[in-house]
Amino acid sequence: MTAHQTWDAIPDNRIAVIPVEGGWSIRTALSGAPLMFLSGAKAEAEAKALGKRFADAGQDAQVLIHDRAQTLVATFRYFGAEA
Repeated sequence: MTAHQTWDAIPDNRIAVIPVEGGWSIRTALSGAPLMFLSGAKAEAEAKALGKRFADAGQDAQVLIHDRAQTLVATFRYFGAEA
């Protein structure tokens, strides 16, 4: 999936780190607005932490990391903890 695809097509459990003018953005269908970061490393760390929070709450999550060319370069899966 590329960063250019329609955001509404992404399931609620996907968290994407994408480049934007002036930094990096974390997008998820659960938030009304993207989170913004100056550092790609900080954006990636926060996206992974959010994925872990989803899993701790019992929901599966997938973190998608894009590079400056908006190419998907990594994915991380978090599986919901069972009660």
